[in-house]
Formats: sequence, structure tokens, C-alpha cells
Amino acid sequence: MKTTIKDGNTGYIFNENDILYTVLKLNHRLKRKTGSKLKNHDITLKQWYLLYFLYKNEGCNQKKLAESTSKDTGAMTRSLNVLEGKGLVERKHSYQDKRQFLIYLTDKGKDLYKKTSILLSQNAQEIESIFTRSELAQFKYLANKLSSNLG
Repeated sequence: MKTTIKDGNTGYIFNENDILYTVLKLNHRLKRKTGSKLKNHDITLKQWYLLYFLYKNEGCNQKKLAESTSKDTGAMTRSLNVLEGKGLVERKHSYQDKRQFLIYLTDKGKDLYKKTSILLSQNAQEIESIFTRSELAQFKYLANKLSSNLG
């Protein structure tokens, strides 16, 4: 069944041949596939991304974390509260500015990040195996070009 949406103002018909449709469908399927790998560890893909960022940037403040992950500060606070409740992150006062908290992974958070990173690495290898080396290089080039031009 073909999916089309007609805009009454411009007459434009959005359909499954559009690049936007293809990218959205791909995004949905990748999130579903990746999310299913994380589900057994009681963590979502968005939460895993925060663990990833904190693992690479330990002790960053909440504002930098929010900016780097494109979340507003309110959403970041809620996400950190959930991760803190699971014992995966902790907030510590900054030595330079006692009003500011720095975010750290706990040992449990580091362990979970390492375990789930292995799963996601296997997932990535499985996905990449669909392509030849040149197809994969071309796909990455085109995806990066699209991403950088979308701002």
C-alpha cells in the first residue's frame, strides 16, 4: 500500500519515494532494532547515549551535557533523575563553583555502558555487513553530507 499525503495549499504529495520518508523509516527501524538490544538491560537508547557521552566526557556539567545531546535543560534534568534513580550516574558539586553540579558515571553505570557497548558494536557490525565496503563508504559519506547540511 502506497502512503501519500497531499498538502491542500501547495498540492505537494508526500510519498514513500521521498528521501524524508526513507530516512524516517530507516531511523525508526534502527531505533527499534537497537532499542531491543538494550531493553534487557532496562535502558533506552536515549539513556544509553547519555551514558556514552558521560563515559567519554566524565565530570561535565548538566548544561554542556544538554547542549551536546540536543536536549533542553528540563528534559536533561528528568533524564538524569531517572539514571540517578537506577544508580547509573551521580551528581557532585564542582570544586570551582559550588552552585554547579558535575555528572559522573557510577561504577554500575560504567559497567552497564561497557556491556551494552559490546551489544551495540555487534549490532553495528551486523548492519554494516549488509553493505560492501564501497557501499558502506558511500552511505556514510551521503549520510554525513545530509546531516551536516541540515544544521
